Amino acid sequence: MKPKGKTPTLLSQSTGKPFSDICKRKTVCTRCKQSITKGTKHFKIPKLQNGFTHHKPFCIECTKSIIEQTKKDLLEIEELFTDES
Repeated sequence: MKPKGKTPTLLSQSTGKPFSDICKRKTVCTRCKQSITKGTKHFKIPKLQNGFTHHKPFCIECTKSIIEQTKKDLLEIEELFTDES
């Protein structure tokens, strides 16, 4: 299933760094809704909601696209600093 909407970035979405985990039971990716089967590697990205930190599961492909988007956003921010010099 293709993810909908703009690719999120860790700069605005996360309250911590992603970590890898082995799926203990079948679940779905938070972004693309693709099934993550038991025993496979996936990533969890912490997000603050209602005062509590939830660790949302993401498949490897979605995690890669989120990290790429974060890199692009950081490059844009770095360019703002170099333009001011």
